[in-house]
Amino acid sequence: MFPLFALWVAYCRYLIIKEEWIVKSVIIYATKYGAAEKAANMLKEKLKGQVTMVNLTKEKVPSLEEYDNVILGGSIYVGKIQKQLTNYIKANLPELLKKRTGLFICAALNEPEKLIKELSDAFPEELANKAVAKEVFGYEFSFEKMGFIDKMMTKSIVGIKSSISSLEKETIEKFAEAMNS
Repeated sequence: MFPLFALWVAYCRYLIIKEEWIVKSVIIYATKYGAAEKAANMLKEKLKGQVTMVNLTKEKVPSLEEYDNVILGGSIYVGKIQKQLTNYIKANLPELLKKRTGLFICAALNEPEKLIKELSDAFPEELANKAVAKEVFGYEFSFEKMGFIDKMMTKSIVGIKSSISSLEKETIEKFAEAMNS
């Protein structure tokens, strides 16, 4: 009995070394001024296993076959998430529904009910219903990256007049805990 157990332990160590038992996650995000990218990086630091990040506005998404977890996120701009993310989800929904998923947005509203609505409106209902984690990670405005019109809209609609970062570290940690469990 003991030699079989020792052989099994050795095999398990071999699999771990080969990374076959390491959870593989991909964070697929779209960003306009970098808030979603910054949030995705913060999340990556808290996730266990091997994490790949893909910026949909700049990169092609690899096959999802090799990933255990798929995390999708973006920022809300004029009430909507980036079109690149929406198009990717529509084109890959059947495959996404087979994966363990997490969904996040970066958005700036002071009313929690409206934030929840923006989160639910950003993703298809069937994907949102099966997601392991869904959160609003807060917001960030980088005035130095914005054009004149976006600065004026931000000042008049949101009431923010200079660069600010209000990404919620605790919320990102809670999201990571759900994805790690």
